[in-house]
Amino acid sequence: MTLRGKIPCRRLNPSRNPSGENWREHKADLKQDFNRHCAYCDSFDGFRDAFFEVDHFIPKDFLLLHGTISLTAYRNLVYSCRHCNNAKRAQWPSASETVSHNGKEGFIDPCSVELDDHLYRTKEGAILWKTPLGKWMCQKGFKFDERQDVIKLLYNLNRLRVLIEKLTAINETMDKKSKEYKKVQLKIMKLAVTYCEYHRELMDFYN
Repeated sequence: MTLRGKIPCRRLNPSRNPSGENWREHKADLKQDFNRHCAYCDSFDGFRDAFFEVDHFIPKDFLLLHGTISLTAYRNLVYSCRHCNNAKRAQWPSASETVSHNGKEGFIDPCSVELDDHLYRTKEGAILWKTPLGKWMCQKGFKFDERQDVIKLLYNLNRLRVLIEKLTAINETMDKKSKEYKKVQLKIMKLAVTYCEYHRELMDFYN
């Protein structure tokens, strides 16, 4: 399966125009543009797992020394969970802000469809690689291999959340006295039980 349910797209005209070190003012726009998902591991921001942050795709430490774009340039900002942001940190594979990887090490901008050429998701929700660059991102860049258990939990939680919301929306349009309504309602209840089981497992993971 593809890594992301939907490929994010940064807006051309953000709602704010911060300066200096106020890049966090872009967080609301980024949250919307990245569909409330981490740009890297695709985890949904609605679960009590990690705080979500504004990441610099080209690291800010690199930009301060060698960069030609500002720290608030929207085209370089990413909506990221703290786990991915901390793993990525100041890693950068080249001496140029225009070269994000060398084919074996580095990163792909998460708004690019090219990311799915290197990484994929298993049916269980784990993130694995197709290429040497994908392997490096899994093991070194974002350390997905160390986080696969929780990555799978978050994937399945979100899959259930989306399905429950879709079925609930359908149910709201149905005749409450009909057999079809009761069937859908029963399915929602069963999914909700599974959802709670996954959520409890996620909370136990951090205890």
